[in-house]
Amino acid sequence: MKKFGLKYVLGACIIGSVVGAAAAAQPSATDAAGRAAAMSAWEETLRQDAPAMEGCFRSSFPDNGWKATGCTPSPKLPLMPPAITVNKDGNITARKDGTLTVGNGVDYVAATRKLIHSTSGTFPSVTGVGTDVVDYSLQINTNLDRNPVTCAQFGYSSCWNWQQFFYTTDSDGDPINGRTPAIFIENWFYADNAAEFDAIGCPPGWNSYSTSTYNACYSNSIGVIVPLVPVSQIGKIKMSASATAGGVDTVTFSINGRAYSVSQNADTLNINRIWRRSEFNIFGNGSYHPLLYLNSGSHITVKVAVNDGTSNAPKCLGPNAGYTVEQNNLTLGSCTAAGGASPSITFTESN
Repeated sequence: MKKFGLKYVLGACIIGSVVGAAAAAQPSATDAAGRAAAMSAWEETLRQDAPAMEGCFRSSFPDNGWKATGCTPSPKLPLMPPAITVNKDGNITARKDGTLTVGNGVDYVAATRKLIHSTSGTFPSVTGVGTDVVDYSLQINTNLDRNPVTCAQFGYSSCWNWQQFFYTTDSDGDPINGRTPAIFIENWFYADNAAEFDAIGCPPGWNSYSTSTYNACYSNSIGVIVPLVPVSQIGKIKMSASATAGGVDTVTFSINGRAYSVSQNADTLNINRIWRRSEFNIFGNGSYHPLLYLNSGSHITVKVAVNDGTSNAPKCLGPNAGYTVEQNNLTLGSCTAAGGASPSITFTESN
């Protein structure tokens, strides 16, 4: 038998080890990709099978079912009225911003011809965002529009409604007592007629938010505690909102294989009757911290997927089509729309 030199044996061992390590790494990468795809499918299943009753719920991957969980009282975080407000004389006023700082009316929204059943918001790309910012909110906002059913329900001849589906890093807006991240739904009601408002006021359980120029009422749903996500990690979040006639309005939040949802009775605002535009983005956290400052070099891609029962591409409305008053310090880029199985708009923002 021929003898081999020691250096050749060692060389063969080293080569074999490298090849073996590479082979082992390949299945690992494949497994990671497979898990990510499975988790994405799991999130979609949960969104489609959102709880059909009021309350708070949670789920963990790969469980496809929702389980009831404890709720928190209505969050005390004071949000702000929409950037488009209804004056006491019935006229609509839109706030104007000379810069393209996102928020306060400056944003892209997805617009559809038919009523929207649900909306999902994600950040497909997040680069350059540091970890030094904590307080922020993620919002899915509907359009502000007339809603005769709700008006009659509250005893008004005419009114306007608006709804926000909300994730907040601090649900009372006071970091001194510790941060309590939560999701919840906020409802807005605007009276068209000042005399009617003076006579009727806000619906029972609602809060007044009236000024010298408009008469508004708002209410917050119950909430559920969710993870505190560093702003640099928002790319891992998927947030969804839905409104079902005769059923419930639901906000869903998922990250890293954990999902949470809160539902309120659809009759609270009957937003399902007027929802045709959806805004999703990252903003400041209510009236305590309305402006989110991100570090220079931040670049975020935003995707807003809408379900109106068709495969038609929504319209990109904007860049001055937003509704929320809270802001961030980014500048909007371009917006594109796509149809198909999941119609959506996608746009960028950076500084």
